[in-house]
Amino acid sequence: MSDRKLLQQFVDSFGRFDDMIATENAPVEMLVKQDGENWDSWDKELKWHPVYLETDPHVLTSVYTDITGRFPQMYECLILSYRWLEVDLGLVRLLANPPGTDLTGLNDAIFNDRILCDVLIPAGFVPFARSRCNYDPICFSLNAMTSQDDCPIVQFEHEPILCDSIIGKHWQRWDSFRDLMTEVVYLDFD
Repeated sequence: MSDRKLLQQFVDSFGRFDDMIATENAPVEMLVKQDGENWDSWDKELKWHPVYLETDPHVLTSVYTDITGRFPQMYECLILSYRWLEVDLGLVRLLANPPGTDLTGLNDAIFNDRILCDVLIPAGFVPFARSRCNYDPICFSLNAMTSQDDCPIVQFEHEPILCDSIIGKHWQRWDSFRDLMTEVVYLDFD
């Protein structure tokens, strides 16, 4: 499958596992308006959708100054092409990459928990998602980047990091971001 097709199918799968209910601070351009709905009223649950938004690759520079390497190529393509709110993908909860002229929203989501970041990022692990069932960070293992510009995806128990500032139990969930995307696209809980 081509990279472009996989990326599109991955983004199209967002609504399969998530109810896509918008928060009150959701950007207007992401809201799905139903016939007769009032944009100014939050008495109904408004839905959101991912937005295609081409972003200049130079904005990655500001994100890369704070981490220990580069994202996998497919993740770079994703964040430079689409914007979304935090979303349940059936296997993980992908951190938000909201609309904007740069990647400040994504950077804020990555660094939202400074304790996790202060332990993980210097060790070469960059959070981009969380476990669906708890607060465990799901990270790119940037020290293990392959010649195909991809890297393993590792999950960490959050308690040792938050309580003792150490990396405790962790395990590799996927060999690459491409593998995670492919599994999400073909995942079926029925």
